[in-house]
Amino acid sequence: MLTEKELLELIKSGENSRIEFKSVGFRGDSLAKEIVAFANMNGGDIFIGIGDDGLLENIEKGLEEKVVNICRNNIQPSIIPEITPLIVSEKRILRISVEKGRHKPYKVKSSNKFYIRAGSVSIEPSNEELARLFQDGRQLHFEISPLFPFTRKNFDLLRFRDYVENYRGLSFADEEVDTLLYNLQCTDEEEQVSVVGALFFATDPSRFLPQSGIDLNSFDGGDTSTDLLDYRSENCSLVHCIEYALEFVKNHTTTRATFDSNTGHRIETPAYEPFVVREIVVNAFMHRDWSIFGQKVRVNLFPDRLEVFSPGKLPNTLNIVRALNGISYYRNPIIGQMLKDYKMADKVGRGLQAVMNHHRKNQLRPPDFEATNDYLQVTLWKA
Repeated sequence: MLTEKELLELIKSGENSRIEFKSVGFRGDSLAKEIVAFANMNGGDIFIGIGDDGLLENIEKGLEEKVVNICRNNIQPSIIPEITPLIVSEKRILRISVEKGRHKPYKVKSSNKFYIRAGSVSIEPSNEELARLFQDGRQLHFEISPLFPFTRKNFDLLRFRDYVENYRGLSFADEEVDTLLYNLQCTDEEEQVSVVGALFFATDPSRFLPQSGIDLNSFDGGDTSTDLLDYRSENCSLVHCIEYALEFVKNHTTTRATFDSNTGHRIETPAYEPFVVREIVVNAFMHRDWSIFGQKVRVNLFPDRLEVFSPGKLPNTLNIVRALNGISYYRNPIIGQMLKDYKMADKVGRGLQAVMNHHRKNQLRPPDFEATNDYLQVTLWKA
């Protein structure tokens, strides 16, 4: 509960990304807009009874009921915030506490518009930001979003045929290509290429998705400011990106050879266990937020470590602890299924557990996981 002194300091500081002031003469949709913006982002507080000049006003009786009606009737889906009357300098104001919404995106009914909070103002989201709101609310998998009008020349049909016949066990006929592409959600009803279709089977994925592909870097020192020993930026299918990453790590690291004192057998220990690298890179592609433009999956190799960067925060309720304990939530379930078909991903979501078990068994330094609202980065330490 805020003290009067804290409230006065808050009013003096002004509006920000979590604070909004409203005078008593607000319009219904104006308040709905601010509530929607907070719910679509990280929540916030709206104080009614504070004018634009920062002066306190007395609210009228019955204002709480008016606010409740606005939250129920002017917002879709409806919201039930916490409403608290407060006394400040002998003036009665109202505090509306809006939590981060669970059923995004929220919109103002009358205008059919969505809003997000940017600093101290509420604005309409871009198409990419709106797509992420739908993802956060579990209402849309961006992976099946249409990208571009389809023609057969946009697809590597030999690669697609190989997948259909050898990995899905389906029959393939030239006259059925359109149907197969649609059934596997690589195109939509209007024959537009989907994100999945572009990532796996497009001849030029970057034409559809500039954020596709992978950046591979090998540095001479301990950070990215040191000299580059090698650099590759691959624009290729998702499967080939993973293969290139494994090849790049193998070519730029050494294998340590020892001999068993009892048998005399040669024992080779790679700097990074191949299945561990594969699992981390596969996860970077499988769980990345494809609605984020301008950033690729990135592998940085340093003398003492390997970093794998994946754009976007962890999906929904998933966190590092849950992921390491075998709990899975797929932001991109179709991409996940295709990677399983290609035998690149574990079918029961135990890949990260296997990685951790490998490090424990061999008394190796465990990987570091850094999860933010913008990216996930995994660091593997050289054996």
